[in-house]
Amino acid sequence: MTILERQLANNNLSNAYIIEGEDIGYNLDYSLEFAKEVFDSYAIKSNINPDLSVIDKEIIDITTIRSLIKDMVIRPTNGKIKIYIIHNAQNLRVEAANAMLKSLEELRDYVLVIFTTDNSGKILPTIRSRCQIISLTNRNYKKDIDFERLSDIIREIYEGNLSFYYKERDYLLAYKENKDELISSIIEIFRGLIDFKYKDNKPYRSSYAYNLEKLSMMDLNSIERLISKLEEIQISYRNNINFELSIENIFFNIYREGRQGK
Repeated sequence: MTILERQLANNNLSNAYIIEGEDIGYNLDYSLEFAKEVFDSYAIKSNINPDLSVIDKEIIDITTIRSLIKDMVIRPTNGKIKIYIIHNAQNLRVEAANAMLKSLEELRDYVLVIFTTDNSGKILPTIRSRCQIISLTNRNYKKDIDFERLSDIIREIYEGNLSFYYKERDYLLAYKENKDELISSIIEIFRGLIDFKYKDNKPYRSSYAYNLEKLSMMDLNSIERLISKLEEIQISYRNNINFELSIENIFFNIYREGRQGK
């Protein structure tokens, strides 16, 4: 089960995603399939779907984005959800990206935005910070991650049990060939923690809700610092950064945040 499949099953979707991968055609196919699964989950099965919009242009200008933003104000015809796919989002002009950023800050609860790109580093950092990044390393993006175990590791280390990292080190390093998915999963846990702390509705029915509750003592600044560090590391993998050192860096940062919070 992939991250997106798990979120869909747990009714825990984000409002904005970045789907990145070298195969730009597959990025769009993957996003369309994900959109279909979301609509299916609401029993929306129309072949011609007025609540799905795809922007696919060599230059995405401010006029295009203003039109999209105006459309977002209109409630979905299905009464439940509208999905916008901005394909090759690296083609956003600066003024269009800034307009899109403002919209992301004020997204209505029925809107889901999916950006696709060959490299999320080409997208405005402030947009990246408001999206969950899903990296498609290949077309067999199906390796599962045990979220309960991963959140256990995060909780133990945040609470000061640094030896737990060395106990679970081999488990973490086994994801060397799927490092993007591992980092995306850790980011998902921290973004889920933000929702758990600050949203009135807490939709978590997952096996790691207990760990989110234990981690809820973490303040927002700490969570955002850790997400920022994770995204930096995820981008730096393209420059062949040492995987073992990067994983150690992540969990030592979690440990330090826990010590500072005491």
